[in-house]
Amino acid sequence: MTISSNGLGAVSERVTIPARAPVDLHLHTLASDGAWTPSALIDHLANRGFRVAAVCDHDTQRSVGQAIELGKMRGVHVIPGVEVTCSWNDRQLHILCYGVRPDRTDADAAGFLALMRQIDLQLQDNAADAARRIEADGKPLPNLETVQAGRPLWPFHVLSAAIEMKHVPNLTKAAELVVALGGTFTADLPLGDVVAATHRAGGVCSIAHPGRADAVGIVSEADIDRIVAETGMDGLEAHYRSYSDQQTALYRRLAEERGMFVSVGSDSHAPHRPVNPRPWHAVWARDLLNRLGVDLLPLPDGEPDWIFGMDPEVAVPAPEPPPSPDPEPMETEADVAAKLGDA
Repeated sequence: MTISSNGLGAVSERVTIPARAPVDLHLHTLASDGAWTPSALIDHLANRGFRVAAVCDHDTQRSVGQAIELGKMRGVHVIPGVEVTCSWNDRQLHILCYGVRPDRTDADAAGFLALMRQIDLQLQDNAADAARRIEADGKPLPNLETVQAGRPLWPFHVLSAAIEMKHVPNLTKAAELVVALGGTFTADLPLGDVVAATHRAGGVCSIAHPGRADAVGIVSEADIDRIVAETGMDGLEAHYRSYSDQQTALYRRLAEERGMFVSVGSDSHAPHRPVNPRPWHAVWARDLLNRLGVDLLPLPDGEPDWIFGMDPEVAVPAPEPPPSPDPEPMETEADVAAKLGDA
Protein backbone atom coordinates (compact mmCIF):
# COMPACT_ATOMS: atom_id res chain seq x y z
CA MET A 1 0.00 0.00 0.00
CA THR A 2 1.28 3.46 -0.86
CA ILE A 3 0.47 6.01 1.80
CA SER A 4 0.51 9.77 1.84
CA SER A 5 3.57 11.55 3.14
CA ASN A 6 1.41 13.19 5.80
CA GLY A 7 0.02 9.89 7.02
CA LEU A 8 -3.57 10.39 5.90
CA GLY A 9 -4.09 7.37 3.65
CA ALA A 10 -3.93 7.18 -0.15
CA VAL A 11 -1.58 9.62 -1.84
CA SER A 12 -3.30 12.64 -3.35
CA GLU A 13 -0.36 14.99 -3.81
CA ARG A 14 3.14 13.62 -4.03
CA VAL A 15 6.36 15.52 -3.36
CA THR A 16 9.31 15.40 -5.78
CA ILE A 17 12.89 16.15 -4.71
CA PRO A 18 16.38 15.64 -6.21
CA ALA A 19 17.91 12.21 -5.70
CA ARG A 20 20.81 13.68 -3.73
CA ALA A 21 18.67 16.02 -1.63
CA PRO A 22 19.56 15.83 2.09
CA VAL A 23 17.12 13.94 4.28
CA ASP A 24 17.15 12.60 7.85
CA LEU A 25 14.50 10.09 8.88
CA HIS A 26 15.37 9.55 12.57
CA LEU A 27 15.23 12.68 14.76
CA HIS A 28 14.23 13.29 18.38
CA THR A 29 12.85 16.27 20.28
CA LEU A 30 12.12 17.25 23.87
CA ALA A 31 8.88 15.28 23.59
CA SER A 32 10.90 12.24 24.69
CA ASP A 33 14.53 12.32 25.82
CA GLY A 34 15.89 14.88 23.37
CA ALA A 35 16.40 18.62 23.70
CA TRP A 36 15.47 19.89 20.22
CA THR A 37 12.33 21.99 20.24
CA PRO A 38 10.33 21.42 17.06
CA SER A 39 11.01 25.03 16.07
CA ALA A 40 14.78 24.80 16.60
CA LEU A 41 14.95 21.47 14.80
CA ILE A 42 13.05 22.69 11.74
CA ASP A 43 15.10 25.89 11.63
CA HIS A 44 18.30 23.83 11.74
CA LEU A 45 17.10 21.61 8.92
CA ALA A 46 15.77 24.42 6.75
CA ASN A 47 18.89 26.53 7.13
CA ARG A 48 20.98 23.60 5.87
CA GLY A 49 18.84 22.66 2.91
CA PHE A 50 17.21 19.48 4.21
CA ARG A 51 14.20 18.59 2.09
CA VAL A 52 12.63 15.73 4.07
CA ALA A 53 12.78 14.78 7.75
CA ALA A 54 11.00 12.42 10.12
CA VAL A 55 10.41 13.19 13.80
CA CYS A 56 10.69 9.84 15.61
CA ASP A 57 10.62 10.43 19.35
CA HIS A 58 10.68 7.46 21.70
CA ASP A 59 7.14 6.18 22.28
CA THR A 60 5.35 9.47 21.62
CA GLN A 61 4.29 11.67 18.72
CA ARG A 62 3.72 14.86 20.72
CA SER A 63 6.06 16.93 18.54
CA VAL A 64 4.94 15.53 15.18
CA GLY A 65 2.01 17.82 14.42
CA GLN A 66 3.91 20.99 15.26
CA ALA A 67 6.94 19.85 13.28
CA ILE A 68 4.78 19.16 10.21
CA GLU A 69 3.24 22.64 10.30
CA LEU A 70 6.57 24.37 10.91
CA GLY A 71 8.12 22.36 8.11
CA LYS A 72 5.48 23.58 5.67
CA MET A 73 6.49 27.16 6.42
CA ARG A 74 10.22 26.46 6.00
CA GLY A 75 10.20 24.11 3.01
CA VAL A 76 11.00 20.95 4.98
CA HIS A 77 8.66 18.05 4.27
CA VAL A 78 8.09 16.34 7.64
CA ILE A 79 7.01 12.70 7.75
CA PRO A 80 5.17 11.58 10.91
CA GLY A 81 7.06 8.93 12.82
CA VAL A 82 7.80 7.40 16.21
CA GLU A 83 10.50 5.09 17.59
CA VAL A 84 8.54 2.47 19.52
CA THR A 85 10.15 0.39 22.25
CA CYS A 86 9.07 -3.18 21.49
CA SER A 87 9.44 -6.52 23.21
CA TRP A 88 10.49 -9.54 21.15
CA ASN A 89 12.18 -12.83 22.01
CA ASP A 90 12.93 -11.78 25.61
CA ARG A 91 14.63 -8.54 24.58
CA GLN A 92 13.79 -5.02 23.53
CA LEU A 93 13.97 -3.62 20.01
CA HIS A 94 13.53 -0.08 18.74
CA ILE A 95 11.19 0.12 15.77
CA LEU A 96 10.77 3.18 13.57
CA CYS A 97 7.13 3.50 12.54
CA TYR A 98 6.46 5.92 9.68
CA GLY A 99 3.42 7.43 8.05
CA VAL A 100 0.75 7.65 10.78
CA ARG A 101 -0.26 11.08 12.04
CA PRO A 102 -1.26 11.35 15.71
CA ASP A 103 -4.36 13.44 14.89
CA ARG A 104 -6.06 10.82 12.74
CA THR A 105 -9.60 9.81 13.72
CA ASP A 106 -10.30 7.02 11.22
CA ALA A 107 -10.82 3.40 12.23
CA ASP A 108 -7.67 2.17 10.47
CA ALA A 109 -5.46 4.29 12.72
CA ALA A 110 -7.34 3.55 15.93
CA GLY A 111 -5.32 0.50 16.93
CA PHE A 112 -1.97 2.22 16.43
CA LEU A 113 -3.01 5.33 18.34
CA ALA A 114 -4.38 3.16 21.14
CA LEU A 115 -0.98 1.50 21.50
CA MET A 116 0.67 4.92 21.66
CA ARG A 117 -1.71 5.94 24.45
CA GLN A 118 -1.06 2.66 26.27
CA ILE A 119 2.71 3.03 26.40
CA ASP A 120 2.44 6.73 27.24
CA LEU A 121 0.21 6.01 30.23
CA GLN A 122 2.49 3.19 31.38
CA LEU A 123 5.50 5.51 31.25
CA GLN A 124 3.59 8.16 33.21
CA ASP A 125 2.66 5.58 35.85
CA ASN A 126 6.28 4.41 36.03
CA ALA A 127 7.47 7.99 36.40
CA ALA A 128 5.09 8.82 39.26
CA ASP A 129 6.06 5.61 41.02
CA ALA A 130 9.79 6.28 40.55
CA ALA A 131 9.46 9.80 41.96
CA ARG A 132 7.63 8.49 45.04
CA ARG A 133 10.28 5.85 45.64
CA ILE A 134 13.18 8.30 45.31
CA GLU A 135 11.62 10.81 47.67
CA ALA A 136 10.67 8.08 50.16
CA ASP A 137 14.35 7.15 50.15
CA GLY A 138 15.18 10.57 51.57
CA LYS A 139 16.09 12.21 48.25
CA PRO A 140 13.72 15.12 47.64
CA LEU A 141 12.91 16.26 44.10
CA PRO A 142 11.64 19.84 44.55
CA ASN A 143 12.79 20.63 41.00
CA LEU A 144 10.68 17.96 39.32
CA GLU A 145 7.95 20.32 38.11
CA THR A 146 10.55 22.64 36.62
CA VAL A 147 12.29 19.80 34.82
CA GLN A 148 8.94 18.49 33.61
CA ALA A 149 8.24 21.93 32.06
CA GLY A 150 4.56 21.37 31.48
CA ARG A 151 4.99 18.01 29.75
CA PRO A 152 3.39 14.75 30.90
CA LEU A 153 5.67 13.30 33.58
CA TRP A 154 7.91 10.60 32.14
CA PRO A 155 10.73 8.61 33.78
CA PHE A 156 13.32 10.70 31.91
CA HIS A 157 12.15 13.78 33.81
CA VAL A 158 12.41 11.99 37.15
CA LEU A 159 15.90 10.69 36.37
CA SER A 160 16.98 14.14 35.16
CA ALA A 161 15.61 15.79 38.31
CA ALA A 162 17.55 13.34 40.48
CA ILE A 163 20.73 14.23 38.61
CA GLU A 164 20.09 17.96 38.91
CA MET A 165 19.61 17.57 42.68
CA LYS A 166 22.95 15.73 42.78
CA HIS A 167 21.43 12.57 44.23
CA VAL A 168 23.16 10.67 41.39
CA PRO A 169 25.82 11.66 38.85
CA ASN A 170 24.25 10.48 35.57
CA LEU A 171 21.32 8.73 33.91
CA THR A 172 22.75 5.25 34.43
CA LYS A 173 23.12 5.77 38.18
CA ALA A 174 19.68 7.37 38.35
CA ALA A 175 18.12 4.39 36.61
CA GLU A 176 20.03 1.98 38.84
CA LEU A 177 18.66 3.83 41.87
CA VAL A 178 15.07 3.45 40.66
CA VAL A 179 15.56 -0.26 40.01
CA ALA A 180 17.25 -0.77 43.40
CA LEU A 181 14.25 0.87 45.04
CA GLY A 182 11.90 -1.58 43.31
CA GLY A 183 10.71 0.65 40.48
CA THR A 184 11.14 0.69 36.72
CA PHE A 185 11.77 3.43 34.20
CA THR A 186 10.93 1.79 30.89
CA ALA A 187 8.00 0.20 29.07
CA ASP A 188 7.50 -1.68 25.83
CA LEU A 189 4.85 -3.09 23.50
CA PRO A 190 4.75 -6.48 21.74
CA LEU A 191 6.55 -6.22 18.41
CA GLY A 192 3.88 -8.08 16.46
CA ASP A 193 1.13 -5.81 17.79
CA VAL A 194 3.04 -2.65 16.83
CA VAL A 195 3.83 -3.79 13.29
CA ALA A 196 0.29 -5.05 12.66
CA ALA A 197 -1.28 -1.82 13.93
CA THR A 198 1.13 0.30 11.87
CA HIS A 199 0.30 -1.68 8.75
CA ARG A 200 -3.43 -1.40 9.32
CA ALA A 201 -3.00 2.38 9.60
CA GLY A 202 -1.17 2.39 6.26
CA GLY A 203 2.26 2.92 7.78
CA VAL A 204 5.53 1.06 7.51
CA CYS A 205 8.13 -0.14 10.03
CA SER A 206 11.91 -0.30 10.10
CA ILE A 207 14.30 -1.85 12.62
CA ALA A 208 16.29 1.02 14.14
CA HIS A 209 20.11 0.82 14.27
CA PRO A 210 20.37 -3.01 13.91
CA GLY A 211 24.17 -2.80 13.94
CA ARG A 212 24.57 -0.67 17.05
CA ALA A 213 26.02 -2.89 19.76
CA ASP A 214 25.65 -0.44 22.66
CA ALA A 215 21.94 0.32 22.29
CA VAL A 216 19.42 -2.53 22.44
CA GLY A 217 22.05 -4.78 20.92
CA ILE A 218 22.92 -6.20 17.54
CA VAL A 219 20.05 -7.51 15.45
CA SER A 220 21.59 -10.46 13.61
CA GLU A 221 20.73 -11.80 10.19
CA ALA A 222 18.94 -14.72 11.86
CA ASP A 223 16.99 -12.26 14.03
CA ILE A 224 15.97 -10.28 10.96
CA ASP A 225 14.73 -13.42 9.21
CA ARG A 226 12.64 -14.39 12.25
CA ILE A 227 11.23 -10.89 12.64
CA VAL A 228 10.28 -10.68 8.96
CA ALA A 229 8.65 -14.12 9.07
CA GLU A 230 6.72 -13.37 12.26
CA THR A 231 5.69 -9.76 11.67
CA GLY A 232 6.20 -8.72 8.05
CA MET A 233 8.78 -6.08 9.05
CA ASP A 234 9.31 -3.64 6.17
CA GLY A 235 12.77 -2.14 6.47
CA LEU A 236 16.21 -1.78 8.05
CA GLU A 237 18.03 1.36 9.13
CA ALA A 238 21.05 0.67 6.97
CA HIS A 239 22.56 4.17 7.16
CA TYR A 240 23.22 5.26 10.75
CA ARG A 241 25.52 7.75 12.43
CA SER A 242 27.95 5.21 13.89
CA TYR A 243 28.11 2.81 10.93
CA SER A 244 31.18 2.17 8.86
CA ASP A 245 30.83 1.63 5.12
CA GLN A 246 31.19 -2.08 5.82
CA GLN A 247 28.18 -2.05 8.16
CA THR A 248 26.14 0.03 5.75
CA ALA A 249 26.94 -2.39 2.93
CA LEU A 250 25.92 -5.32 5.12
CA TYR A 251 22.53 -3.93 6.05
CA ARG A 252 21.84 -2.67 2.54
CA ARG A 253 22.53 -6.17 1.26
CA LEU A 254 20.37 -7.82 3.91
CA ALA A 255 17.52 -5.45 3.08
CA GLU A 256 17.83 -5.99 -0.66
CA GLU A 257 17.93 -9.78 -0.35
CA ARG A 258 14.72 -9.75 1.68
CA GLY A 259 12.82 -7.14 -0.33
CA MET A 260 13.00 -4.65 2.54
CA PHE A 261 13.44 -0.91 2.20
CA VAL A 262 16.45 0.99 3.59
CA SER A 263 16.01 3.82 6.09
CA VAL A 264 18.54 6.50 7.03
CA GLY A 265 18.93 8.33 10.32
CA SER A 266 21.26 10.30 12.55
CA ASP A 267 19.30 9.67 15.78
CA SER A 268 20.06 13.28 16.71
CA HIS A 269 18.61 14.25 20.10
CA ALA A 270 19.88 17.83 20.38
CA PRO A 271 22.55 20.08 18.84
CA HIS A 272 25.72 17.96 18.78
CA ARG A 273 24.06 15.38 21.06
CA PRO A 274 25.26 12.94 20.05
CA VAL A 275 25.40 14.42 16.53
CA ASN A 276 23.55 17.00 14.47
CA PRO A 277 21.10 15.83 11.80
CA ARG A 278 22.99 14.13 8.97
CA PRO A 279 22.45 15.05 5.29
CA TRP A 280 21.81 11.53 4.00
CA HIS A 281 21.17 11.32 0.25
CA ALA A 282 17.47 10.82 -0.47
CA VAL A 283 18.29 8.12 -3.00
CA TRP A 284 19.73 5.94 -0.25
CA ALA A 285 16.19 5.61 1.11
CA ARG A 286 14.44 5.71 -2.26
CA ASP A 287 11.95 2.87 -1.64
CA LEU A 288 10.92 4.12 1.80
CA LEU A 289 10.43 7.67 0.57
CA ASN A 290 8.45 6.42 -2.41
CA ARG A 291 6.11 4.52 -0.12
CA LEU A 292 5.66 7.69 1.92
CA GLY A 293 4.69 9.80 -1.08
CA VAL A 294 8.09 11.31 -1.90
CA ASP A 295 9.36 10.82 -5.47
CA LEU A 296 12.96 11.36 -6.54
CA LEU A 297 14.30 12.90 -9.72
CA PRO A 298 16.47 10.42 -11.64
CA LEU A 299 20.22 10.17 -11.21
CA PRO A 300 22.44 10.57 -14.28
CA ASP A 301 22.71 7.38 -16.31
CA GLY A 302 25.15 4.93 -14.76
CA GLU A 303 25.54 6.77 -11.47
CA PRO A 304 25.23 4.36 -8.51
CA ASP A 305 22.87 5.12 -5.64
CA TRP A 306 25.56 4.40 -3.05
CA ILE A 307 29.14 3.12 -3.02
CA PHE A 308 31.93 2.94 -0.45
CA GLY A 309 33.37 6.38 0.30
CA MET A 310 30.30 8.33 -0.85
CA ASP A 311 29.39 9.47 2.70
CA PRO A 312 32.00 11.96 3.96
CA GLU A 313 30.80 11.55 7.56
CA VAL A 314 30.96 7.77 7.65
CA ALA A 315 32.46 6.22 10.78
CA VAL A 316 35.96 4.81 10.49
CA PRO A 317 35.89 1.11 11.38
CA ALA A 318 37.79 -0.16 14.38
CA PRO A 319 40.80 -2.37 13.66
CA GLU A 320 39.13 -5.37 15.33
CA PRO A 321 36.33 -7.26 13.55
CA PRO A 322 33.55 -6.77 16.17
CA PRO A 323 31.52 -3.57 15.71
CA SER A 324 32.72 -0.74 17.90
CA PRO A 325 30.37 0.99 20.38
CA ASP A 326 28.55 4.05 19.14
CA PRO A 327 30.69 7.08 20.05
CA GLU A 328 28.01 8.92 21.99
CA PRO A 329 28.96 11.78 24.31
CA MET A 330 25.60 11.73 26.06
CA GLU A 331 23.24 9.23 27.61
CA THR A 332 19.63 8.88 26.57
CA GLU A 333 16.95 7.19 28.60
CA ALA A 334 16.48 4.53 25.90
CA ASP A 335 20.15 3.60 25.96
CA VAL A 336 20.19 3.35 29.75
CA ALA A 337 17.19 1.02 29.59
CA ALA A 338 18.99 -1.18 27.08
CA LYS A 339 22.22 -1.17 29.11
CA LEU A 340 20.48 -2.26 32.30
CA GLY A 341 18.22 -4.76 30.56
CA ASP A 342 15.20 -3.43 32.42
CA ALA A 343 12.37 -4.46 30.12
